[in-house]
Amino acid sequence: MKKNFYLSIILSVCMLPTLSCSDYLDTVPFDKASPDTFLSDIEQARSLLAGIYNCFYDDSPNYMYPYTLENMCDNSFNPNTWESSTEIGKGTHTSTSWWPEYKWTKDWQAISRANSLIRGLNGSNNLTQAEITAITAETRFLRAWFYFDLVTFYGRVPLLDEDSPLENPAREEIEEVMNFAYADVEFAINNLPHLTGGEYASKGSAYMLKMRMAQYEYDHQTVIDCAKAIEELGFSLYPDFQTLFLEDGNSDPSNKEVILKINYATDILSSNMTMLWYHWSSFHTTLDLVDCFFTANGLPIKDLVAEDGGTIQKDYTYNPDRPFNNRDPRLHLSILCPGYEYRLDAESRYQEHWIPSHLGNLSGFRPKKGANPYLENTNNDGNDKILMRYGEVLLARAEAENELNGPANAYPLIDQLRERVGMVTLSESLPGLTKSTMRELIRNERRIELFHEGQRYLDIRRWGIAEKVMVDAIGLDVSLLTVYTNGDIQDKWKYESMVIDKRTFNKNRDYLWPIPQKEINANPAMKGDQNPNY
Repeated sequence: MKKNFYLSIILSVCMLPTLSCSDYLDTVPFDKASPDTFLSDIEQARSLLAGIYNCFYDDSPNYMYPYTLENMCDNSFNPNTWESSTEIGKGTHTSTSWWPEYKWTKDWQAISRANSLIRGLNGSNNLTQAEITAITAETRFLRAWFYFDLVTFYGRVPLLDEDSPLENPAREEIEEVMNFAYADVEFAINNLPHLTGGEYASKGSAYMLKMRMAQYEYDHQTVIDCAKAIEELGFSLYPDFQTLFLEDGNSDPSNKEVILKINYATDILSSNMTMLWYHWSSFHTTLDLVDCFFTANGLPIKDLVAEDGGTIQKDYTYNPDRPFNNRDPRLHLSILCPGYEYRLDAESRYQEHWIPSHLGNLSGFRPKKGANPYLENTNNDGNDKILMRYGEVLLARAEAENELNGPANAYPLIDQLRERVGMVTLSESLPGLTKSTMRELIRNERRIELFHEGQRYLDIRRWGIAEKVMVDAIGLDVSLLTVYTNGDIQDKWKYESMVIDKRTFNKNRDYLWPIPQKEINANPAMKGDQNPNY
């Protein structure tokens, strides 16, 4: 099934034109395939649909979206300025920066292709009504996805459907764009099939997109209703947290956790994920993130203070001289810590990749979530990128339940995530949390459970706390961690923190990205309508 998907992707990319960020209104050239000239049967319609899915893919493995969003928040740091996430983490980006222009281009490319396909489907005499409805539902889900993505990053954006005239559009109010996207999502919910595995848009992914949109608008009841609907469809946690993010877990037919993913396959299209984590120096996990992982007792290693001053007391059994012992199992399943290796056994070819490693490590930590320690050729990695999974559904529902109904209903949802990794449950370790302290704990739980899935950057903006947390990035002083040798090296190590990146976040500007300057220049209706302070 994966191979058929990729063949259609390759076909679609060959036949669909590539749009730049300033020509998303252009018509399709006559010498290129379009729905008007190409929709003769269902397979051809699916090839054009694959062209929309193709917009999920990066143009280069260097950028690895959505993982690169980790470097734009307090989870990680990328010292490689040519990979363009550094300036957003520092708050130095402008309307001519690479990432705002790239994302704008990709989103509009997808929307343009979706509108073109829907327009062709509406006029098609070659497909049955059932086929038209099925393809339209999938297309409208994707259009809603990319419109919501635009709103999340840029705020007000132009609103174009399949019947919009080809003229320079002005930016619409967020409410109008969201209402349009909601209509697309409702159509998708009512007409998409129920599928598991996450290879294509399904009823479950449509419910989850609606859940995320409701979360963005603080509509807690809709979040809860969507989460319940996803549960009723049979989605559940995969029992093995580590394997979930590897090809064996991605392709396991019993996996009911993955709701939507970007498909990759060995020998066809590599995700390069293991290569990025093992061999590149693009992600340096911060000490602040590592300190968010609780002890194995289910308690924080530092006092966790809520907005109203309520405090979750730290675990006094935590030993700062053995800082990575007896911690939440997700720490070592997600992050390579000092003294640890990527290898699983003495036969692994990755023995040199201990931390601190010789590969320019700045913080003392590296991500390992999704890295395959069994992979012999890291340039041929079949790991998929998970965009939606049931673990996030539990966290979204817990957050909404706490805000709407108080902490009681949030406990069993967090307990499921902890039980999966064999950790003490929240109900056992911290009973009786207040609404405020539960809010702080859920935010912390989202940060560690969804680490390196691109959610933290969105969360700190959604919660309005970015200017509080986007302080200088801190790591360990790796000069105090001696060269790795056999034996108990930790007796000689000193765990002292240091600044690895100077950062700022302008609360009057940085909650939105700038509209790309070339778009402002090309569209008269946008002149003078840039986002504030760019």
